[in-house]
Amino acid sequence: MSNFRVKDPYQVCPSFETEHFFVRLVKIEDAEDLLECYSDPVSNRLFNSDNCMNNFNIQTLEKMKEHIGFWLYEYERKYYVRFSIVNKSTAKSIGTIEFFTRNEPEKEYGNIGILRLDLGSEFEISNVITELLQMIEDYFYDYFGANSIVTKAIPFGEQRRLSLKQLGYQIFDDPQIISYNDYFIKMMGFN
Repeated sequence: MSNFRVKDPYQVCPSFETEHFFVRLVKIEDAEDLLECYSDPVSNRLFNSDNCMNNFNIQTLEKMKEHIGFWLYEYERKYYVRFSIVNKSTAKSIGTIEFFTRNEPEKEYGNIGILRLDLGSEFEISNVITELLQMIEDYFYDYFGANSIVTKAIPFGEQRRLSLKQLGYQIFDDPQIISYNDYFIKMMGFN
């Protein structure tokens, strides 16, 4: 992969497909499905809410629609893309992916892509996480002009940590870049 954006994801939002999932821009119609994920107390423990205004513990359909509306507003402002993960076998959204690249490249890490991966607890298993991470790695470096991907996985998220380690992610402990704990990084080569 290169440090060249194939397309600007903020002009035309890309969609992707894996063996079991479609990944596309979140939409208001996903609210009922996503409420199952965001109201799940087991899932909620795993969400990365660092630097966010809330912890994504969403209990009503109205609040879920508000969050989706806010994510779409932030997308229009080119802050990040929040994708919905749609299970092919049920056509239901089972979680989301948020991704953006930090504005300033870092000397050692290049352009850092920040990944949030929120899944319903029944999908928080290594093979699902690995399938989604592989898709992200296949496309997001180029689409978002990233040289590295940073994501959070708390110790309770054993399946997520297993997937990250199997795919070559390393513990990331550079408080000058990210001042929160439990982050992992994977870097592509860059000059």
